[in-house]
Amino acid sequence: MLFNYTFLGLALAAQSLAAPTVTKLLPRVTHDGVATYYDQDGGTGSCGNAYPDSALIIALSNYWQDDESPGPYCGRKIQITNTGGGQDNNGVGTVVVATVEDTCPSCTETHLDLSQGAFKALTGGNLDPPGQIDISWHFCNADGQC
Repeated sequence: MLFNYTFLGLALAAQSLAAPTVTKLLPRVTHDGVATYYDQDGGTGSCGNAYPDSALIIALSNYWQDDESPGPYCGRKIQITNTGGGQDNNGVGTVVVATVEDTCPSCTETHLDLSQGAFKALTGGNLDPPGQIDISWHFCNADGQC
């Protein structure tokens, strides 16, 4: 009887090795929203790091950051596309990848508050009055692949 259980166990183990597990990837969710910009002023963001205004960083809303410091999305990369708005629609179609390094308490779910560097990268070097543009964006994979 012990032989039968051992044989059955070995057969099941061999079968599990022969049939790899397939992980279904969920489709990427694209969010439509707005981007504004803020000044770093030499301060440390809610993720615990200080950056110059030229860095490509994002303050993400509390909807995502769960009112935590550091929030769960600290260090996560986001791909952002300028879809228009602002004065003269500067930079429409421009795509930038930036990193979450802060929290924006007043932002809604799809509103990203960008460093000056990230905002300028999306608008052809302008702070593009009135300081707000329309965007679409999505989170990059955890390994940074967008």
